[in-house]
Amino acid sequence: DAFAVDAGFDEHNIPYDVLWLDIEHTNGKRYMTWDSRLFPEPVQMQEDIASRGRKMVTIVDPHVKRDTSYYVYKEASEKKYFVRTKDNTEFDGWCWPGSSSYLDVTSPEVRAWWAQQFTPQRYQGSTKHLYIWNDMNEPSVFNGPEITMKKDNLHFGDVEHRDIHNVFGYYYHLATAEGLLHRGTDVQLYGEHGDRPFVLSRAFFSGTQRVGPIWTGDNAAQWSHLAV
Repeated sequence: DAFAVDAGFDEHNIPYDVLWLDIEHTNGKRYMTWDSRLFPEPVQMQEDIASRGRKMVTIVDPHVKRDTSYYVYKEASEKKYFVRTKDNTEFDGWCWPGSSSYLDVTSPEVRAWWAQQFTPQRYQGSTKHLYIWNDMNEPSVFNGPEITMKKDNLHFGDVEHRDIHNVFGYYYHLATAEGLLHRGTDVQLYGEHGDRPFVLSRAFFSGTQRVGPIWTGDNAAQWSHLAV
């Protein structure tokens, strides 16, 4: 489908810069993985698209599928990098992958670790042409109060979620952007001038403009939504 969409724009003489992949490109909704049936050669695909001056963006959200065979979850859980309940156990919320844990990005240590995950060595199948889209980072919790996290969940320094809710998405956006900044310092990939990161975020706070772009949330193809 990616190749068909790319070719379709050229066939109809419609210019475009970026091809976006939503969560269905992953292996069972495990972010930073690929469905090997649908995307057997992700590196070759990105290089082909880049050969025409285009980039690719994949979605990466803060909820992590609770699966001990999934390297992101296994490592973060062992390091105790997830948000905790009021009883000091790993919070289990429900989002696109089903049962999920949420990275505690209010912690500088967790943000530093997360920023290491975007190199081609860690994010297998990624290339220098791949950028990131952060969604659901308010954070969204389908089975939580008001579709978000419980207010008495615990973060870095035992701060309750009620006190940091508005900055959670900002910190996740920041940590992801720091990851692409770190990747961009690889001279072998980008040369001496490095690379400018691109991370689109749905959630934001004061100062987000220093991190990267946002969009106004999910909208419908109707005139009233243009007034937002």
